[in-house]
Amino acid sequence: MTFCEGLSYAGYFDWRLPNRREVISIVDYGEQFPAINTTYFSNTKSSWHWTSTTYVPNASYAWSLSFNYGYVDYSDKANGYYVRPVRGGP
Repeated sequence: MTFCEGLSYAGYFDWRLPNRREVISIVDYGEQFPAINTTYFSNTKSSWHWTSTTYVPNASYAWSLSFNYGYVDYSDKANGYYVRPVRGGP
């Protein structure tokens, strides 16, 4: 989250890590490897990406999404996953 909030990219400084619902909303389940519209979301890795949503039963875990197929699961926050920063806010 700190990386995204401190990001300066494309002339913008208001980047943040999306929550679980936001990340799921950009998945294209008609695509695979990556399961996302690559016209709008270029360079998305077919791998796990973090969300800002903590896994409630265990605060050392957070929800993540694999853009291989659009699979959602929770993982230890110590894992080194990718991020897909977004702008604007919920």
